Amino acid sequence: MRYLKVRRSGPLRGNISMPPSKTHSFRALILAGLADGTSVIRQPKISSDWHEAVKAMRLYGAVIEEIEPEVFQVKGVAGKLRTPEDVINVNNSGTMLVFIAGVAAACPGWTILTGDESLRKLRKITRNFIAPFQELGVTVISTKEDGMAPFVFKGKVNGGTAHMDGVGCQPVFSVLIAAALSEKPVEVHVENPGETAYIDLLLYWFAKTGLAYENVGNQYRHYRFPGNPPPRPFDVAIPYEWSAPSYPLLAAMITPNSEVTVKGMDLSDPYGDKQMIYILQKMGADIAIEDQVITAKTSHLKGLEVDMNALPDQVPTLAIAACFARGETTIKNALTARWKECDRIAAVCRELKKMGAKVTEKEDGLVIHQDGSWRLMGAGIDGYYDHRMVMAFSVAGLAADGETKISDAQMVEKSFDTYIGEMKQAGADFEVVEEA
Repeated sequence: MRYLKVRRSGPLRGNISMPPSKTHSFRALILAGLADGTSVIRQPKISSDWHEAVKAMRLYGAVIEEIEPEVFQVKGVAGKLRTPEDVINVNNSGTMLVFIAGVAAACPGWTILTGDESLRKLRKITRNFIAPFQELGVTVISTKEDGMAPFVFKGKVNGGTAHMDGVGCQPVFSVLIAAALSEKPVEVHVENPGETAYIDLLLYWFAKTGLAYENVGNQYRHYRFPGNPPPRPFDVAIPYEWSAPSYPLLAAMITPNSEVTVKGMDLSDPYGDKQMIYILQKMGADIAIEDQVITAKTSHLKGLEVDMNALPDQVPTLAIAACFARGETTIKNALTARWKECDRIAAVCRELKKMGAKVTEKEDGLVIHQDGSWRLMGAGIDGYYDHRMVMAFSVAGLAADGETKISDAQMVEKSFDTYIGEMKQAGADFEVVEEA
């Protein structure tokens, strides 16, 4: 087991390099693999998830080569998906599972799709996509009949109408991908649309690759697809990851005499996690945003109420910020945070209480009661095999009394592989240790 030991630090100073966007990388790879022609993807986020996605799209017939370091050439299948000759295992990536499910529903043959224990036993991201696919004529079998992986699919979607619940965006991804690839018109009706900023990111990629759609009234409740040819090929450099800046920037805010800068962030990116910067500003953070440069300094934060539906991945980070903000912070409308790599609402509550926080768990979020009578103390923290839990609690440890020891430190590599090294260079007292 790899642990991250964290001790009180400060000042933190310097530039922290951001990783390429995992989220954009996935969408680019899937659509390049489906395209009619050859695409080039430059500087994607290379991780175990990326490698599994490459293997999956190769099983469907895409030809994928790394022609230069971190430059991938992808010859798409042009609408002729091959039946995979092996089981597709996405390991820990719920996002990749639902993307590949969308591809499976566009393939005439059979697909067997599985993942790690969290996807097979915990993560209910797939609970709402079986019925809409069945409406569209696709065979979907949950082998354990519990609505979770492993799944067996037999497509393909070729016209029709589907209805589904949209409280979590990931099942919607699956159905929209298959609908966008249909040669005949498809309509998708969604009740309770949620996490719409992540839907925007998928629709951005549909438009970029020539897949026609209508988001009726821009309400995310009714989508029309007129029938599409395969996606167009493209040549793209992957932008930086908007889920990453909040960790080093918050670290600067809560440690003394600190100033940290991140560069190259595209403020026009539709990625919803960029809203975290503006939420921190509303909490009183000393943040300067100029062109593509964001600088944070030591700040005095105040509590507030935040609707996190558009950016549930940032729930752990906001909860940590709230521990250093005077007054009460309410995190609400974040039910889907329970269906990530772990139940992040329950996990954050449990681990913060270990550190001495006054926190109340709600069904859809958390309330952090920072009345000035307590401060965080170092503790042994379970990382839950979840990269966001590890990074969020590493930030907490930088301003907590004593030592914080976080398990599953290796998971940081999933989305921000340079995080520990760059933070150490900026002055963070981080130490990675291996223990049996």
